[in-house]
Parts: sequence; C-alpha cells; structure tokens
Amino acid sequence: GVMADAAALLDPAAFDATKVAGLIDASALDDATKATLKSAVEAAAGNPALVEAAIAQVKTALGM
Repeated sequence: GVMADAAALLDPAAFDATKVAGLIDASALDDATKATLKSAVEAAAGNPALVEAAIAQVKTALGM
C-alpha cells in the first residue's frame, strides 16, 4: 500500500529525493506544506547531514 511504500521511501539509508518529493506531491497535504517539505527534501539531497531531519518532517506531516 501507499503507507508501506512511504515507509520504504522514508528510510534514511535509502533516501531518494526525487521519490520522496513524488510521495509528497501524491499526498493529501496542502500546497504550502508540500512546498515546505519539498524544500527540506531538496536541501537534504545536497547535504546528507540534513536527510534525517527532512525525513522526520515528512513523516510527521504524513502522520507516520
């Protein structure tokens, strides 16, 4: 299901910014929240030190 896929995508060891951004786009979150989360994900794509924080933000927003 979607949440199982989300859990797999939100594994810091398997971080793929493009896939996580797609997950955010496919979610029911409002556009402002999506934009904020995608900014965090894009920053993490360029800085591995930010990956865990970005993933935690996405998980919280998705209620995981």
